[in-house]
Amino acid sequence: MDPITSHLDRQFGSFPEPVIFLADGQAVYSNEPGQLLLQTAGIPMDLLLALAEHPGDAMEATLGDAIYRVTVSPMDGGDLLVLRPLPAAMEKKHPFSNAVYRMRECLSNFTAVQWRMKRVLEENHLLDGFTQDLASQSRLIFQMIRLTRQAELTQELNDKVFPREEGFDLAMVCQGMADEAIWLADLAGVRFTYASNVDHLAFQGSKSLLTQMLLALVSNAVRAAGKDGEVEMKLHVENGRCVVSLRDSGVGISEDRLATLFSGDAPEEVPRPGEGSGLGLYNAQRIVALHGGVLVAQSGQDGGTCLVASLPIVPPASVPARNNPGYDNLGGFSPVLIELSDVLPWQAFVTGKSEE
Repeated sequence: MDPITSHLDRQFGSFPEPVIFLADGQAVYSNEPGQLLLQTAGIPMDLLLALAEHPGDAMEATLGDAIYRVTVSPMDGGDLLVLRPLPAAMEKKHPFSNAVYRMRECLSNFTAVQWRMKRVLEENHLLDGFTQDLASQSRLIFQMIRLTRQAELTQELNDKVFPREEGFDLAMVCQGMADEAIWLADLAGVRFTYASNVDHLAFQGSKSLLTQMLLALVSNAVRAAGKDGEVEMKLHVENGRCVVSLRDSGVGISEDRLATLFSGDAPEEVPRPGEGSGLGLYNAQRIVALHGGVLVAQSGQDGGTCLVASLPIVPPASVPARNNPGYDNLGGFSPVLIELSDVLPWQAFVTGKSEE
């Protein structure tokens, strides 16, 4: 045993939690729990290296069948990872999940009534005076749809009802979502930018679930940035992994909140529009884990938060379908518009703008 590993073993050999030291892209030391984790969980080295790129106390990672709180400490010659096992997450049943389908029916009926009202007002040349009222009603409907969709997704994940996997272009999904987020975030006073080092990325997975994951990251970043804030979204592909990151210019997240960021803690009653359901990032973390990846969060010293989803690239078994929209249960409305409905002004819901 060389001097470096001997020194590490004296310090961390008796630790009950896994300790791994990375240097030059390799695990040059691991204590006994760390060796056991590497051998039994089959953790790819590129995943450990991806974790090491985010030093701090703000990461939770699903490795094998367990969840760990990961602490990364830069040291001379490498990075030290300490992985503290966390209790298994309880499957959470949202307080209003049983009312989801009834709520969806009511919202559909309300929407139909609203459109009939609009037609009557147009025929009698009275629409101008009611434009803001109708747009505000639409905004409220979208907020309720957002909450019901989150509850539906949580229930589906709890019941292990997963949409089928398919081949699709993940880069085009990210680009399309960013294109909508740019102009919608601008209405909320947030500057949204997007960059990618690839134009196309053939990917095998659940397009529906990964779209929900991306929506949650975009939604969280825009809310955190606030008016006059900035959000930077990136897609980076390298060494068989794709990394999607959302960085905001908000006030950051306290250590206490970071510790429960992916916990799925829900309010005691149906949340009011704008309050959130506490399920977005919780479900996003579960979706990333289902695809063999990891979702981490880091709050910067100067404020702001960065959410990073790192996924292994699984090539599709067949050529991805181009422009395949899949099943639409949103009445043709933009998922991004629905997701950001409680931070957008009523002008975003004026007939014509929401359908562009």
